[in-house]
Amino acid sequence: MKALFNSFLVTTMATVIFLFIIPTAELTAQTSLSEVNSRWTLSTSFQVTGGNYFYDEYSTLYFLYGGIRYQNKNFSLYGYIPMVAQNRPGFTQSGMMVIPTGREDEGNSGMMNGGYMHGGNNSVNQSSMMNSQISLGDFYLYGSYQLLNEINNPIDLYFTPGIKFPTATEISAIGTGKFDYSLSASIRRSIESFVLLAEAGFIKLGDPDGIDYKNPFTYGFGVGKFLSENGNSVLLYFISYTSIFDNYEPPRQVSLGLNFKLNPTTTLSLIGSKGLSNYSPDFSLSTGMNFSL
Repeated sequence: MKALFNSFLVTTMATVIFLFIIPTAELTAQTSLSEVNSRWTLSTSFQVTGGNYFYDEYSTLYFLYGGIRYQNKNFSLYGYIPMVAQNRPGFTQSGMMVIPTGREDEGNSGMMNGGYMHGGNNSVNQSSMMNSQISLGDFYLYGSYQLLNEINNPIDLYFTPGIKFPTATEISAIGTGKFDYSLSASIRRSIESFVLLAEAGFIKLGDPDGIDYKNPFTYGFGVGKFLSENGNSVLLYFISYTSIFDNYEPPRQVSLGLNFKLNPTTTLSLIGSKGLSNYSPDFSLSTGMNFSL
């Protein structure tokens, strides 16, 4: 059952860290390791996120993700890339969050141009997909290695390196145009039908021209519960960064995810997130599917 709990974590970028906190390498007590030496999973999801951030206008972004994952006994590798529709420039993805880059070359209300903090115009016209620019986003690649497992130890322990490739076009203004690198450690503890989670990490952000980011440490914790024998589950998770810009709150948000196992190879996921600072989106909603091959 533990392996099924990860199914809804693979579907969106907003939960890519969850993917490696609870990797599908962990098997149920009834399954032998030899039965699943390796597997492939395809995933797709749609996400919408919106907020004022520290700009003076409301910003809405839409993401359509495609991803593929390889899994063996102790190691997994996951890559994904989104198509992005945005009604204003000046954003990037970092770990679980969509955050402003602090630059807005095409506008006059970015942080570097004296833009306002929370509040401002949030008209429907500005946030509609009809007025959005559509472009290819950055490519993300994550690996995960399981060092300890609960079968022989009190906890599961994973190490997860990651890299962001700046594949977004220069004119799209989604992303920084630079490589990002990350490393995190995650632990998991199962107690009957509940799962306790915690993680800590570090992100090396690439600095675009004219911007000097503070490379953040990250931390998060959460609790999940299985709702049925077939693997339907719910997960509540909090994630926060340390400050990326001086004089601005660090990104942090809380997420709630529901996972529905439709059949042995297909899973439907619904995830909602609420930003808890003005450097985070006001909200994020996503739905996705993943397919085991």
